[in-house]
Amino acid sequence: MQSTDYNPICREKFQVRSFDVGFNGVMRVSNLCGYFQEIAEKHAEHLNAGYDAMQKSGLVWVLSRLFINIRKLPAWKEIFYLETWPLKTERIFHRRDYQLDNGKETLISAASYWIPLDIKTRRPRAIQLDERVLRVNEGRYGTQVPSENIPSVSSNVSEILKVRYSDFDQNRHVNNARYVEWIFDHLGLEILEKAIPRFFSIAYKQEVKAGDQVLLRKKTLEDDHNIFMVEGIIEGSNQICFRSKIMF
Repeated sequence: MQSTDYNPICREKFQVRSFDVGFNGVMRVSNLCGYFQEIAEKHAEHLNAGYDAMQKSGLVWVLSRLFINIRKLPAWKEIFYLETWPLKTERIFHRRDYQLDNGKETLISAASYWIPLDIKTRRPRAIQLDERVLRVNEGRYGTQVPSENIPSVSSNVSEILKVRYSDFDQNRHVNNARYVEWIFDHLGLEILEKAIPRFFSIAYKQEVKAGDQVLLRKKTLEDDHNIFMVEGIIEGSNQICFRSKIMF
């Protein structure tokens, strides 16, 4: 039986749309995450590990961590190219990296960690991607991942957000990019009018469900007010649903 030839890297051409950008004319980080999610699903489908194949096995991909280094965010109408590729599994985590360029230079690099989750038991279940693809991509890291975890936030600067219809994806989970929108909304215009983020990371900790209320709180580092930490806590259970770090 003939084996399937998989492309180890997926590369796509895009153009920044009007609804991708904010008041500063460049792509929002949340929309960037949407592009990451789109091309990751397309490549996973090519590797026979996309949404449909996972559903048949009773599984779903869940994003656990994301790290983005930003040199420049693409502007409205700008053409850009986005690449993604999977790397070897690290314990239960499947790493997938990204690079965004304008055809001349790399503007953004990122790394993500995904967990194949059993839909019924809500527990991780091991799967195997094509070994030849992983061997080709071995050592091809898009960006360096910080070794330290994102610290907890103790702050009186907070707001409460109720989870609504527009937050959910087809799996009835809060869409990964919606958390990013929450974070940047919580940072506020005063911060975002002054600077463009140069680093963003998020760790997803706990599933958020319909009707939940999420307490958002933020703080800056005492020795560097250009670094922000944002944390989400599910009201009632006090469970951490995400932690994020943003550097300007």
